[in-house]
Amino acid sequence: MIFRLPEEFEKALVPGKPALVVYAMGTTFKGGIDDQEKLNAVLAKYPQMEVYRHIDAALFGGYLPHTKYKDVLNRNIQPYDSIAISGHKFFGMDEPSGLFITTRTVRDNQNPYSVSYLNATMPMINCSRSATSPIKLWWIINHTTKEDFAAQATQILDRAEWLKSEFDKIGWPAWLEPMSNTVYFKRPSEEIAKMYNLAPDYDERLGGDLSHIVVMQHVTENRLREFLDLLK
Repeated sequence: MIFRLPEEFEKALVPGKPALVVYAMGTTFKGGIDDQEKLNAVLAKYPQMEVYRHIDAALFGGYLPHTKYKDVLNRNIQPYDSIAISGHKFFGMDEPSGLFITTRTVRDNQNPYSVSYLNATMPMINCSRSATSPIKLWWIINHTTKEDFAAQATQILDRAEWLKSEFDKIGWPAWLEPMSNTVYFKRPSEEIAKMYNLAPDYDERLGGDLSHIVVMQHVTENRLREFLDLLK
């Protein structure tokens, strides 16, 4: 279930049953982030309830640790049990891949998945048997300095803020969520939308049809200026 307010979240809880809570760390279209502190405050009202907290941070989990917002992923500040991060987004891998991080306690309490013909257990996620994906991700992380990651993270956030300000200058409705590199805006003509392969969305609260631009490392200011000039 998806909730817009902590009050809605609390109404859905059943204190006598365990809860699996998934925090959104950057929604796909608008880059929204759940307020962990407010949701954790609700859960704290029910100390007897067992809770498993997972963070879906496919894109944002790659760059937020290298920014001033890093504490939203610090387990000493925001307790959670596991987190999922994509390798093919901020890290730039050339194939779909994912990184799942959890605690040793969680791992050791999983179903052992005993495989008779191997005479062993396989505590792994289904479809994670690529031999090359882990090597590629390991190579990227070990051949990129923390300073380089920080520079990339700063670049995409600064450029997203710049894009939002440029939309404002020409009077084109646009929005940018905190900590996000995704600018969403009133959808332009279909000619422009097809030219830039803009994904569609609809939100009646924001006037109807929307598009977005996810500002990644390869998105240059010159390319964005070309797009803005077409809108003008």
